[in-house]
Amino acid sequence: MLLATLFLAATSLVSAVAIDKRQSTTQIYKFSSPTSAEGIALRSNGQILVSFFDKGEMWSVDPATKKGTKVATFTDATCSAGIVEIAPDIFAVVAGQYGSGGNKAGSWGIWKVDFSSGTATTSLLKKVPESGFFNGLTNFNNGTILIGDASKGAVWTMNVNTGAYSQLIQDPTMVPSGGGIPMGIDGLRYSNGTLWYTNVSKNTLYKIPVDPATGKTTGTISTVWSNTFADDLCFGPDGSAYVATGSAGKIQKVSPDGKISTAASITGTTACTFGKTDADKSTLYIAANNGVVASLKV
Repeated sequence: MLLATLFLAATSLVSAVAIDKRQSTTQIYKFSSPTSAEGIALRSNGQILVSFFDKGEMWSVDPATKKGTKVATFTDATCSAGIVEIAPDIFAVVAGQYGSGGNKAGSWGIWKVDFSSGTATTSLLKKVPESGFFNGLTNFNNGTILIGDASKGAVWTMNVNTGAYSQLIQDPTMVPSGGGIPMGIDGLRYSNGTLWYTNVSKNTLYKIPVDPATGKTTGTISTVWSNTFADDLCFGPDGSAYVATGSAGKIQKVSPDGKISTAASITGTTACTFGKTDADKSTLYIAANNGVVASLKV
């Protein structure tokens, strides 16, 4: 009887841990206006940076005080998207014009938001008149970033010091499907010689090997999945990819050995990133299109 009691107690404990694991997402903040959080990044001081699909702005959220503050406005932009840190406390941000009339090709570019002096300073790095519909953004190497063009189905490269840019890759897997969402390539991340990207209109996640010096493709494209909506993505400390799945309502984890699992259930996820301090380096921060900013211990 004692053994049975102990077994039942242990089983209950394991079940409780499993439930806690599934329900461990914590809401940090919710925006009321703007509302459609699109990109997310972390500063080294723990502040969360968020961009918005419905506004050419970037806000900062303090996870300790639960307060949000506008830190940047991107002139002539109605939409902002990918964010990456390109130097200590200096961030590049995608911004352009997308509204009720749809996308305005040629309006897109990259902005810099510099916190290194203690106060945010915003400046235009470069507008790209040849742009279709910029969205995804990732660091590459030697002061170079890669930009996903969702309407042209392409990846651009840009030097963050000079603003020099060129189209690097164009592929049918990156173009919109032709129906529904007029966007193809969306999330974009470079990691260890591999470029990972999503196509929001095709419900797909892909990866392709690229030259670590030039960014040019060196192998064939692999389909990670083709049956789940996929938005932006990030990489965890163990090399696993974490993918925001929007309307699918979850964060999907792709381990280094290719196994796919659900890390969290959360509505409308658009982007994610990991913390940068010792205290939160294993914390996943999540943005959602309903204005929610949340966290998850992984």
